[in-house]
Amino acid sequence: MIAIVSSSHYPDDERIFHKQIDSLIRAGFFVYYFTRSDKKLDLSSSFIKHKNFTKKIKIQDYIKKVFNIICGIKDLSHIQIHETELLPVFKLAKSLHNNPITIYDVHENMEAIYRTFSTRIKPIKEIAIKIRQFEERRFLKYVDKIILANPPISKNRYIKYRIQTTIIENFPEIKYLQNSVESNIKNNMIIYHGHLAQERGIDILVKSMVDVVNFSPDTILTLIGDFRTKIFEKQIYQLIQDLKLSKSIQILNQVPYVDIWSHLKQHNIGVIPFKNNHLTQENTPTKLFEMMAEGLKIVCSDVLPIRNFVENSVCWASPGNILSLSKAIINVINTSDSCFMVEQNKQLVKEKYNWEIKKPEYISLFKS
Repeated sequence: MIAIVSSSHYPDDERIFHKQIDSLIRAGFFVYYFTRSDKKLDLSSSFIKHKNFTKKIKIQDYIKKVFNIICGIKDLSHIQIHETELLPVFKLAKSLHNNPITIYDVHENMEAIYRTFSTRIKPIKEIAIKIRQFEERRFLKYVDKIILANPPISKNRYIKYRIQTTIIENFPEIKYLQNSVESNIKNNMIIYHGHLAQERGIDILVKSMVDVVNFSPDTILTLIGDFRTKIFEKQIYQLIQDLKLSKSIQILNQVPYVDIWSHLKQHNIGVIPFKNNHLTQENTPTKLFEMMAEGLKIVCSDVLPIRNFVENSVCWASPGNILSLSKAIINVINTSDSCFMVEQNKQLVKEKYNWEIKKPEYISLFKS
């Protein structure tokens, strides 16, 4: 039996549930899945026992409840966690007689996230990061294996602890690879999906649409996702109104992972308009590979985590530059090389950037 524990992700998270847990049960493992979410889902099946707790429960109480349950699992062999705040689970688990193997799945560079989002002055911000790092270090001695979702851009801070570390990127499943070369979409339909926030360059993307629509009046931009703040949501709707783009931009709420593919199929251009900040300089956007698999023409901000995976098969824009982004979008609309770029991206997904290639590495972590 394998215990998978998350405290902040949706129960049907595409990485945790649709890829990792699905791969484990297909390999013949039984999974006890713990989540802490207000999304009411029961994902139990013949191979999965799913226990969800309300988000209202404090993290310390959640850890205790999870531990009380896993104490009764006699054949528990592995525990995988998905958040730093769950590391105390490992300390408790190592007191069990069966001494389960512990796996710490680090989804994102948390220091980069904190440096991007914290409004504290820099000295206070850095002190808070040092405290977090200290708290993490206290529990690393209880960690047997680490999973990184991104290749380290600056440095791998776990190397000095000599813990087995495996990079398991969040690549799409090969079943989503679009076979057709030519798109049946006649108009220019642009999509961005993911968090709608200032650091992601959503305001820059909206402003760039003025020149794009002037060049190609039938172009439509779809933004899919949840706004990070109500203030930014209000600013974006006001910006769309002020720029007279109400007929050219539509905004949809976040959709489940399994449904995003049907939305991608309705578009022929994908845009990742990130600004240059700590977050975008450290973490690779999963949406890049989803757009590649679906066969979209792609416009990207020129940030290192994206350039690590693609080079000549996307149109680059300078991060945070409205004119550069609008020119890149117009270029991808106009270019005769777009079919070649699309085909090159699909080939990269087929040969390198798919979950089926990473799955054996993930499964092997549970065979020892």
